[in-house]
Amino acid sequence: MVWSEQDAAWADGVAVAKQYAAAHGHFLPPTTATWEGHPIGVWAKNAGAAARRARENEELRAAGLPVPSAAGAMTEARRDELDAVDPGWCPAWDTKWQRCYRLVQNHVQADGTLPEAAGDVVVQSERYSPAA
Repeated sequence: MVWSEQDAAWADGVAVAKQYAAAHGHFLPPTTATWEGHPIGVWAKNAGAAARRARENEELRAAGLPVPSAAGAMTEARRDELDAVDPGWCPAWDTKWQRCYRLVQNHVQADGTLPEAAGDVVVQSERYSPAA
């Protein structure tokens, strides 16, 4: 018996996030990504928005300003769950840059080399320019 549809959907999403991260070395799926039929890219995008909302609310509270609403903000426990999957899952900076960083980091850790001069790096079929 499912007591909470939201909690069940969250648990399913975290399970898929773990599988995706294990296969890719990061949990920064593009929005269009699916895994085992689950729209993990959209799920990750929504989770990131909820985490950013929570961070914004925390900053407002710390500044002594009123928080308009906690609706849609992710709980700390849920953020901790996704941080355990991949500490870089919800970057404060652009997600594309973070994905590039993680893919190149994985490439280097697997003894891959990077070009010394300007050029493109292709990792997991994604092309990034060192200048980006």
